[in-house]
Amino acid sequence: MKLKIEDLWSKETFLDKIVYIEEKIITEVPEIPRWCDQLELVKKNINIGDCRLYVEEIGKGLPIVLLHGGPGSTHHEFHPFFTKAKNFSRIILYDQRGCGISDYEPGNGYTFDQAIEDLEKLRKTLNIDKWVVLGHSYGGFLAQGYAIKYPENLLGLILVAALPPHDIDSPIDNERQMEYISDDEKKKLDEVREEAEKRITKMAQLVYNLQINGDWKRQSYYRPSKEKIAQVALYEWKQDKNFNQIMSESYMNFDLQSSYLEKLSIPMLLIEGKWDLTWKEDKASAFHKAYPKSQLVILDKSGHNPFGDEPEKFFDLLKEFIDSVKLE
Repeated sequence: MKLKIEDLWSKETFLDKIVYIEEKIITEVPEIPRWCDQLELVKKNINIGDCRLYVEEIGKGLPIVLLHGGPGSTHHEFHPFFTKAKNFSRIILYDQRGCGISDYEPGNGYTFDQAIEDLEKLRKTLNIDKWVVLGHSYGGFLAQGYAIKYPENLLGLILVAALPPHDIDSPIDNERQMEYISDDEKKKLDEVREEAEKRITKMAQLVYNLQINGDWKRQSYYRPSKEKIAQVALYEWKQDKNFNQIMSESYMNFDLQSSYLEKLSIPMLLIEGKWDLTWKEDKASAFHKAYPKSQLVILDKSGHNPFGDEPEKFFDLLKEFIDSVKLE
């Protein structure tokens, strides 16, 4: 089956408030191929000492490493969009330890500090002197943690719909995520979660059933096709047992204050979606206030994944940033 980018979304947005509810629980997630098997890229497993990380590369030029969200998402969330950057950058994608296709090897125990060290070991193993680090969502928090510890290895920092440092006043407001989900959809989502304890035996089944019954509205601007939802369920939320809980507790205990980064001379770009319901409406301005030297861009027709919602604008911004870093 050959997928096309234009087949991933409809023109319908969550703002249209259209309700779709499946009568039955779907127990078989449609078999949809990975984008990794359709794109021209280099795949490899890299040994960083006590763990092998699954890594992909595409393009040539200034290196950019992409940090996926979660904790517990995978590199697949960036596909196929970042192929747009292959003509001006060397794009490096990887699954963090305990996620996706990388080893589920806790070492001395999954920790946020370990995730930072894994990223640095990856840089060394790839023989990269300095790189741009791009973090999405939780990956943005990881990017900030890496920047604090290894600023000398950074050419620039790009934070996309990123989890902000701890000293920003309460930017997270999960109640906003449910504002555009109807009462009927909420009822169905509760039913799906109840069924998860009975008939739904795999995480992919749970994710698929939640998404097709309206849960997509929490983070997507455009309604994803069932093919896209199947890919998300099968490949973009895959992790070791209890990984999300363990790593969530670990990053919450990591001392990340905006002042630590503000005193560093690292070019920084903040990209936010106007309709990212993960946060309160003033999150973007609060984030920028914490990092006043950064460049802030808010995309008007984007949710939590602006590189997928508005790819043309997003990659124009990315190229502009990369070109400015080259000139320094």
